[in-house]
Amino acid sequence: MPKKIKDREDLPVLKISVRNLVEFILRSGDIDNRYSKGAKLDAMQEGSRVHRKIQNSMGKEYHAEVSLSHEINLKKYYLIVEGRADGIIDGDDGNAYTIDEIKGMYDRVDLFEEPVPVHLAQAKCYAYIFALQNGLEKIDVQMTYVNMDTEEIKCFKQEFCFAELDTWFGELIEKYQKWADFSFEWQKTMRDSIEKLDFPYEYRPGQKELAADVYRTLLRKKDLFLQAPTGVGKTITTLFPSVKAVGEGLADKIFYLTAKTMTASVASKT
Repeated sequence: MPKKIKDREDLPVLKISVRNLVEFILRSGDIDNRYSKGAKLDAMQEGSRVHRKIQNSMGKEYHAEVSLSHEINLKKYYLIVEGRADGIIDGDDGNAYTIDEIKGMYDRVDLFEEPVPVHLAQAKCYAYIFALQNGLEKIDVQMTYVNMDTEEIKCFKQEFCFAELDTWFGELIEKYQKWADFSFEWQKTMRDSIEKLDFPYEYRPGQKELAADVYRTLLRKKDLFLQAPTGVGKTITTLFPSVKAVGEGLADKIFYLTAKTMTASVASKT
């Protein structure tokens, strides 16, 4: 949801992660869905463990999980591209930095002849942002592939000049902008419709106070625990201020978790 950047031109903001950006523009392949959700979760957990092991084995020159963010003024709004580089390695002379992108795989990494293009693009985005913000004329990019069964590692390293990254990144954003423009206009339509939204019923005793509590909780980024009997209108009284908060840029998404299908359908209809 668009928000305002402090001390910037008075424009709304759209955000996208580096990974989502490159996958949206560059990803290719089949639509194989043979892996279950459980298998994917196991792979994510194993991948995180392998990442940490590699990061912890590096020396003091290795800085793990470095947050990077870049703002682009697209006239109607700012596009913020952000993410976390797996590692940034200081060079011997203090200028030759390396962006390290780690990918855990179940494939035989020893057979890899070059990095997967979408993986390399993710690392190049981090390299561009870091080089831009630190005034670097050149920067190294390292793709570190590790087999999550054998923990065998294979690395690919390549040097890029900033001018090359600058042109490449500009073309990437140009390809994405038409989709960003669509998203921006759609969210504007959504915000306009939410702004006109009123509570659909007369408030029952206690409902107005609860709705205000939910809104304040979202505004202050706190947690609210509520216990109330069935039939008092908890669903509408929590969803309504949540929707209003999304319309005001206080939240991006609403997750409604329930143990029963019937309860889920009630929330959807509400």
